[in-house]
Amino acid sequence: MRCPKILYWLMRYLMFGALTSWDRFRVLKMGRTNQTSKRQRDSIGAGSSQAGQSGSHQPAAPYMPQFVDEAQRQKYDELMNMSVGQRLYPHLPTLGQAGLRDEVMQLLHRDWWQHLFFGINEPTYKEITCEVLSSFKAPKTFDNIFLPVIKFRAFGESHIISVSDISTHLGFNTLPDVARFEGSLLDIPPEVNRKDFWKSIAPGAGDYKPQTAPSTALHPFQFRVVHALLSSTVSGRAELSGKVSATDLFCLWCMINERRPIFGALFTGLFLRQANYRVKAIFAGPYITRLLKGMGYEDRFEGMTRIDSTHPMKKLPKIIPMRTQEQGAAEAEGEHGGNEEEDDEHGEHEHGEREMEHEMAHEVPYVPPPQGYVYPNTWEGMH
Repeated sequence: MRCPKILYWLMRYLMFGALTSWDRFRVLKMGRTNQTSKRQRDSIGAGSSQAGQSGSHQPAAPYMPQFVDEAQRQKYDELMNMSVGQRLYPHLPTLGQAGLRDEVMQLLHRDWWQHLFFGINEPTYKEITCEVLSSFKAPKTFDNIFLPVIKFRAFGESHIISVSDISTHLGFNTLPDVARFEGSLLDIPPEVNRKDFWKSIAPGAGDYKPQTAPSTALHPFQFRVVHALLSSTVSGRAELSGKVSATDLFCLWCMINERRPIFGALFTGLFLRQANYRVKAIFAGPYITRLLKGMGYEDRFEGMTRIDSTHPMKKLPKIIPMRTQEQGAAEAEGEHGGNEEEDDEHGEHEHGEREMEHEMAHEVPYVPPPQGYVYPNTWEGMH
């Protein structure tokens, strides 16, 4: 009887040892598995981090708009195939060489003209410019500049804004004058005879007709310079710059009479012409960039084709006689009478002009409206 008992306890001992060994083996195996999994997770995490870091140095994927229909896509493709025109601003040394610096700057001395030509030094991002233009819709006339009736798409989103919003986003109107636009004009006042005004700045040119009014008839010469500047900005008709458009005539009247146009309306007209008329080049790019920045899209231009389309106008219209360097030197010598001290002063004056040119041509950074400001969108409440 003792033998079976011994066998019984021996079998239990062996089974207990076997189970214990298995448990120890399973625990050790799980530990190794967990360590391996942890190392794998760490390596995967490190790889993801490295991929993210390396991706931050890679160029962004090309931007592609989201189209609402095939018509917008076709218009977008047509616009993308067009060249980008040069937006020009006055080049003071060139104007000085032509003897027109003071005359031109006198026409542009008001702060809104300074902002138009020197204050919006933005690049053209072609894809977003063409997306906005391909979807841009607005009435041709405005009874209420505070009513949101202007529609377009940008960054795959639909937007609806007013003329006053465009003026504000572009920096022409800020608080507190955005509410009323006091003294600003949409067009030449009806009491002003356009034909008489045209004859006063283009003597001998005949009656004014926008389709045929020649810019070569503008006199004195500073009007021709300003017209060339307008053609590359709010007119957007550089390929037709030999004609004085209705927009050109309105701006010239405002400059001469020191009245302020409603720039939101001028640029609405520019965007419509660029979107719907057959033009040879796109001039609206810098203004669309500034408009979108004003709407809060400062950091959304990655992956787009950037074109620095703003340049000084170093070449004046051909009909403007340029003084030669010999003539300029002779005039300077005659004025100063060969006095070395006066020559030094003249040199300092020229140096000052160059510094002023550099300062005026420098890009003016975008400054958003005050935080919490709500743009008005109806005439009610504008008191």
